Amino acid sequence: MTDIEEALALLAAPCTDERFFQRALKALALVTQCRWAAFGRPSHKDGIMEIVAFCDLKHNLPGFEFDLKGSPCESIYQLKPPNCHILYPSELQKTFPNFSLIKNLGANSYQAELILNDDGSPIGHILVMDTLSQTETMKSREFFRLLAQRIGIEYKRLLISRELDLHKQMIAHTEQLMSFVDRNYQYRVISKGYEKVFNQTAKSLIGKSVAEVHGEAIFNDHLKPLLDRTLKGETITAQSWIHPPHLSEPIYLNIHHNPYYNEIGEVVGVIVSAHNITDLHHANEKIAHYANHDPLTGLLNRRALFEQMKQKLLAQQEGQLQLAVIYLDLDGFRQINDTYGHHLGDRILNDVAKRIKQAASTQELVARIGGDEFIVLASLDYGASKAKNRDKLESRCKQFLNDLKMTIEIEGHSLPISANVGHYVVEEFNMDLSSIISQADKDMYDNKKIQ
Repeated sequence: MTDIEEALALLAAPCTDERFFQRALKALALVTQCRWAAFGRPSHKDGIMEIVAFCDLKHNLPGFEFDLKGSPCESIYQLKPPNCHILYPSELQKTFPNFSLIKNLGANSYQAELILNDDGSPIGHILVMDTLSQTETMKSREFFRLLAQRIGIEYKRLLISRELDLHKQMIAHTEQLMSFVDRNYQYRVISKGYEKVFNQTAKSLIGKSVAEVHGEAIFNDHLKPLLDRTLKGETITAQSWIHPPHLSEPIYLNIHHNPYYNEIGEVVGVIVSAHNITDLHHANEKIAHYANHDPLTGLLNRRALFEQMKQKLLAQQEGQLQLAVIYLDLDGFRQINDTYGHHLGDRILNDVAKRIKQAASTQELVARIGGDEFIVLASLDYGASKAKNRDKLESRCKQFLNDLKMTIEIEGHSLPISANVGHYVVEEFNMDLSSIISQADKDMYDNKKIQ
């Protein structure tokens, strides 16, 4: 196994916590053939750099902090995108004589890449150091860029997960919303927690109906069905939106409904216990979004694409549709990237993604599977003749080609854009998903050779 293959294998292995960063750094060290690799970020302390993860191919070392000034890391944060890479090929200790870390390690060379946020601001950086001189290669430079993007995604996901854990702890200790509602849907007992949510004293809320407190729409659509089921003896846990009049935004509640029985066993009311889990709900939505969408274009990613393909193959097996795959890639995009930089390249990919999404019908799903490669899943008529489906698919392919033949004006540059397209109609239900994509890719390549 080559170093690049071993590095890719390390990145592909499943991992859902901070171990990912150690694995990613080991992959970077393998590709660049350097002894040390690290992931750093600016600390909340002014002028301080925090090393989140650090490894030397064989050992994982604990994180640490140091003064940014006078270090090689200071230089990387002086760069302006799209220039995000820096290399000190040799004589590192002479270049930074006052930085004790490289002297203690015996490092002689340094290479680093910025990790950017969605707005172009730096999240952090990845770096490698070695006792020997370093030379920059196209392979290592590209791997640096791809790894910086991946670490940025995983780091944002980690921060959201930490935020989610924090919200869980807050919810566990916050004051609950507790109340007793009678069979006429009136509040008879109410906790102090309601005062903050509804901006009224607990005493003033007692005797009011649930509809008066929450509004008729929320009561009829969400709360009354739950109360009615509980009044029949059912214990329910549910989630529901409510919108108190004085709040600008609705809040999301996790609600427990328990029937309350009198001395002869009749249900005479409902004990309601609720937590405000709005922040938790939004955090879950963000995590789900990062797991299923391409961070650059917002389209479905490869994982979500394969899940959708599985579902559509099941639907095809049940006679509901005929699945077809359209494969699109941009013509000459690599030259645009090389000439104008990845910053403009990313903006072009965003624009192209929007055009494909706009051109897609309601029965088509669009995904980006990497680089300038896009997939459209088309649902054709089940039972139609092969010739009819083929003609329809070829017509859609021509439409996508026409829609993607354009000139994009960006930062004073007029950049002509066109695409290549291939398609494949899926005939076998149990066909490997990657093979389906490969067939459409092969058709695209064959069409490209004919042009």
